[in-house]
Amino acid sequence: MEFILRDNDIFNVNLSEEVKNEIIPFFASSPLDCTFHLTISFNVNLLNDIRMDLVDVPLKKWEENITRKDKIYNILHFQLDKIDKALCDSGLNISRATIQGEELEAINYIKIQLIEQDSSPNTSKNKKNSKPMKVKSVVPSLSFIQDTVSSYAGERLTNIYIDLMKVIRSKKIMSEILEIEATDDDRKLFDAFCNQYQDLWFPTKDEKELLLNKLREKVESIVMKNLDNSDL
Repeated sequence: MEFILRDNDIFNVNLSEEVKNEIIPFFASSPLDCTFHLTISFNVNLLNDIRMDLVDVPLKKWEENITRKDKIYNILHFQLDKIDKALCDSGLNISRATIQGEELEAINYIKIQLIEQDSSPNTSKNKKNSKPMKVKSVVPSLSFIQDTVSSYAGERLTNIYIDLMKVIRSKKIMSEILEIEATDDDRKLFDAFCNQYQDLWFPTKDEKELLLNKLREKVESIVMKNLDNSDL
């Protein structure tokens, strides 16, 4: 579920109360026995707002408020903690909480998302001790993180593709391996490779083994089939 607070931003020191007043009435007639992932989104352009230089919120012992980066993280941590506490004190069970900068429709919008999480019944006699640790995340610019991840993924897949082409050398055979119409277009070949093996950029151990075995078997099958081809 999604809520939009208009005429609001991350510099509002009373933001947590306004978020609570907007959300909690929605649950007035519903049981609060499920677990949620809370995501608070603000307009990313506020990171460049002059008010960021004036941030003065209560700091934890290890926090500093010297650089602009310090101030950005301080205000975001402050708002995340306050909103999370306000909602939890009102009865919501939040297992994950995130605050992030996005390209929202307006500069003075706050978007709140609550996504219900799968949870199994707690059978422990001591519920307090068995309660999972809450995960909190601060992401000043979601698009920057996405672009960084995308860039890294592209670089890794490019290197894998180049290494493979050094062995195959034939674009016709590579086309067969990727099960596309024969082409000499490197872009088409690379796009097809990424579509089929994109998970190789950051796989688990099992995923990596599965994908590499799939690719290896495919390569060996096509190469054996074209063993007498002059391109080899």
